Amino acid sequence: MIRFFYNLLIHAIGAPILCAYYAPQIVFSGKYRKSLSGKLGRLPETFPKSVLKSPVVWFHAVSVGETVALGPVVREFRKLSPECFVIVSTGTETGQEMARTSITQADSFIYMPIDSPMCLNPVIERIKPDLFVLMETEIWPNLLYALKRSGTLIALANGRISDRSFPRYMKIQPLVSRILQKIDSFLMVSEADRNKIVKMGAKSDRVKVVGNTKFDAALKDISDSVLIEARNVLDLSPDHKVFMAGSTHPGEHELVLDCFKNLLYNFPDLILIIAPRHIETVPGILSAIEDRNLPSPFLRSSRDSGHQRGSRNIIILDTTGELFKFYSVADVVFVGGSLVKRGGQNILEPAAWGKKLCFGPSMEDFRDARDLLVSVEAATEVWDSEDLSHVVCEALKDFERSKRLGYRGRRELTKHAGSASITAEVLFDLINPPRKD
Repeated sequence: MIRFFYNLLIHAIGAPILCAYYAPQIVFSGKYRKSLSGKLGRLPETFPKSVLKSPVVWFHAVSVGETVALGPVVREFRKLSPECFVIVSTGTETGQEMARTSITQADSFIYMPIDSPMCLNPVIERIKPDLFVLMETEIWPNLLYALKRSGTLIALANGRISDRSFPRYMKIQPLVSRILQKIDSFLMVSEADRNKIVKMGAKSDRVKVVGNTKFDAALKDISDSVLIEARNVLDLSPDHKVFMAGSTHPGEHELVLDCFKNLLYNFPDLILIIAPRHIETVPGILSAIEDRNLPSPFLRSSRDSGHQRGSRNIIILDTTGELFKFYSVADVVFVGGSLVKRGGQNILEPAAWGKKLCFGPSMEDFRDARDLLVSVEAATEVWDSEDLSHVVCEALKDFERSKRLGYRGRRELTKHAGSASITAEVLFDLINPPRKD
């Protein structure tokens, strides 16, 4: 009965709203065109026409962040089960691009159909997965129902429940509990996440704490070649001092620019790199730069057309999938989504490069990483633009100390790596249960 009302809601109310929102963007801007057919339940032309070799393992990561966390899991799982057929699906086009370039161990890539039986059922019937692995927390009733009906084992990997979403789940706890009963294994990031998922209705004997696979992902691609490439793209030398603000949101762009303007009095040659969380906010950043009478910036995308940075001291990363690479050139990093109430963004990537970090108080989604890095002084919490200016200024003045603290943070990350291999072992045992003597 609950599923009936859920489907009535999404088809009678949700579908018209989604059409009204997405249709103009598809028609006039071209957004979502690549993923449209896949979301409606059509597999790509490159998908195998014959029966898939068993076991079939389907991994799903909704967007870029989840795809980053998934990469090391697939890599470790392949080592244990080289004969399996691996499918990776994503919910966004940026996630799909990231998956295709970074998860080379997959056999096929698809888009996840929308949570409607008419779109989901033909895909699940064609794939017939033995195991479905959901990254982090994407709980879709029709998807889980159809998978379980087909006899698929289901696992939630790198599971975390944010402080913002937990109260919402608890308001509909009876419904959420019924959905969670269909999941066979919960591999959670922390003890706090374990406690939340159990309160939401997961059976406690199915829940394990295995750590965060993003620790493994962040440490994977650290190399001098990546650093050299990033410097070449942005025309930077080792002598340049660089302050980078990554994954910033509206409300933070302006604070970062005010901070940069203050820093120029003490560091007139300082370079600022702003990497907005969403590139659609770039026009707002350009306006904020103009309002502050700062020089016009260099857009990363223009480099692909042959343009050079020249002497411009503000760089905007208006591309996707390159944030990790460009963290390598920074001396000090501010990570956004934290001075506005967004729960924070991934601080593990700059920490993996050994960078001195700072962020605002809203870091609920990365609490474990925040506590770890703050405890060894590799990261500092700031409260406003003035506080940010002070912390960055001190870090640049005593750069050798900042460098030591940054590398201390990196060493701590290394100690906590390894959850991807643990996750892969649990998933392997799900479809290959150990014999009981």
